Amino acid sequence: MKRCALILAGGGGTRLRPLSSEENPKQFLRLFEGRSLLELTFARVAPIVDAVYVSTTEAYAAKTAELLPALPPEHIIAEPARRNTGAAIALSCFTIEARDGDCAIAVLASDHYIADEEEFRRVLTRAFDYAERADDLVCVGIEPTEPNSGFGYLELGAEIGPGIERVVRFTEKPSRELAEEFVRAGNYIWNAAMFVWRAGVFRAALREHAPELARVTRERYGEAPAIAIDYALMEKARNVAAIRGDFGWSDVGSFEALERVLGAHAVRPYRENDR
Repeated sequence: MKRCALILAGGGGTRLRPLSSEENPKQFLRLFEGRSLLELTFARVAPIVDAVYVSTTEAYAAKTAELLPALPPEHIIAEPARRNTGAAIALSCFTIEARDGDCAIAVLASDHYIADEEEFRRVLTRAFDYAERADDLVCVGIEPTEPNSGFGYLELGAEIGPGIERVVRFTEKPSRELAEEFVRAGNYIWNAAMFVWRAGVFRAALREHAPELARVTRERYGEAPAIAIDYALMEKARNVAAIRGDFGWSDVGSFEALERVLGAHAVRPYRENDR
């Protein structure tokens, strides 16, 4: 079965302002020895998949092509309008399915940092292996290192395969007290919005739980609901499984997080006037 990666790169630069902006959002900033998080994401996943696609907005399509010269132009899927991750993922997965059949698709953010890339590839490969043989939507979650109330959490239940656990519940940004309980319990992981599924399994799940997204087309994209895939589908579906990941993940969602990443890896921030 063909394996594809879908990188989401349509975010509008609401974090890390004023360093980021609507014109040059976080995923395009050259912060890591002259490379952007988008470039790092592409380089990290490309070795273990047959094809990489990038979902972005029409405004960022040219910037995406410039940063990723190895990406075929037809693999840039430009949203006609910004409608949140639900519609973006639906349109992109339908596009990939039309080209590559019932392939396995990993959905990844373009603006996250991962320190241990080999471990990331090992975990993602295990997620692909499972998704190819099971009719489940697979999450790659992060082993929590602290009771952070700024992240979503996945409650894990029974083990349904070696290293694979059933997801019982999603909890979005709990209180500090609740986050501390989750970390103590040991069966909660951070929701890093990394998903792996077969195209057909994803389409069937949308038809059941989010039919308005199952009908998304490019021509009627502006009519799609502006909703995140977590709320539209993942929190409703019962066939959700998870694999735990521990590979030095950061969503680089604040200047404090950026300083931790840069400091820990001794990487010099890059500024546009360095060119």
